[in-house]
Amino acid sequence: MNQASGPRKLSVLQIITHLELGGAEEVAISLAEALHEEVDFTFFIVQGGDRSEIGRDFYLRLQALRIPVYLGTVVPMKMGGAMVSGFKLNRLIRRLRPDIVHLHTEIPETTFACATLFGLPDQLEVVRTIHNTSLWPAWAQIGAWAERRLAGARVAAVSRGGLDGLKRFQDAYGLPRTDETRAQIIYAGVSKDTGPRPTPPAANASGPVRVLFAGRLELQKGVDLMPAIVERASRLTVRPVAFHIAGSGTYAPQLREWAERQHTGWDVTVGPPIPNLAGYLHEGRHDLVFMPSRFEGLSLVAVESLLAGVPLVTTRIDGLKEIFQSDYPLLAEPEDVDGLADVLAQAINDGDAALHAAQVHRASVMDRFSQTGMGRHYLQLYRRAVVNPAT
Repeated sequence: MNQASGPRKLSVLQIITHLELGGAEEVAISLAEALHEEVDFTFFIVQGGDRSEIGRDFYLRLQALRIPVYLGTVVPMKMGGAMVSGFKLNRLIRRLRPDIVHLHTEIPETTFACATLFGLPDQLEVVRTIHNTSLWPAWAQIGAWAERRLAGARVAAVSRGGLDGLKRFQDAYGLPRTDETRAQIIYAGVSKDTGPRPTPPAANASGPVRVLFAGRLELQKGVDLMPAIVERASRLTVRPVAFHIAGSGTYAPQLREWAERQHTGWDVTVGPPIPNLAGYLHEGRHDLVFMPSRFEGLSLVAVESLLAGVPLVTTRIDGLKEIFQSDYPLLAEPEDVDGLADVLAQAINDGDAALHAAQVHRASVMDRFSQTGMGRHYLQLYRRAVVNPAT
């Protein structure tokens, strides 16, 4: 196709918190991979600084697409970093003049709100992706201020729970709700329409059952409950278990200390985040994924696990309900230590049944959470934003 004869490519500035472990970052970069031929993307990373292995992997993915990357600041957000990054973002927007600024989660939204204080060009459209069901959990007053400066933005939530969470926050602070004509659900795309995964060995019959937690080591993910859950589950299981915790965050020191001194009989280890988790899971290195989350917007780990055919033990919460069919058996209530331990032990003791549950759900997950579908819906959203700008 002759590019000159076609429509002008849209320019979109995506803003993410950091190049580190996070579902929002994965969605933003996957979106760029899906649409880089149709859209001129630029990335602004609010929090600069040294990168982990996952951060380097993210950066290389953007480099491979020849997408420019600009950095904000290393100053902490609540110590002036939001304003510093906001000013740098303002200068970048004035120089690049993008059609659309696309914000992912609260730190980028706060940074953009700060950028508006210095004046921004007219005809700039704003798109927000809501990645969680609990908004502004530690920044409520700042969030209420930022929400007022984001009025008129188009909203895409990664789940129904995310959209409901935005409405709850807006109602709680007396803010106008985002107009329903400017809000929609776009599921995060993980599947690249790959073929079926070969059936793994029968629950690693010759060795321990290999259980993985992969994610941020924060309260949201329920990791503070992990020791009590493992201690109970270990008393209910008859097979040896190798339990690996891969992640980084606030609870990393406590979990490492617990792993070293625990006497459950399980081999418990703690390590750094896993780059390219989807590819890692497809290699069949684990028999189960465990995720005791308190809340999620839409868990990419859950989607990636089922796409890889790996059974997932997790919780009945908004943001996960849309992934599983109603008959999925490996769910427990959030914060229910006994219930989570019981379901985890059940999956360990009957690996064949757990594997069957994952395989039954795989096809529907692949259909709903494809990168192709996500890219198509966001491209339509971008085009609507430009054709029907905010008033």
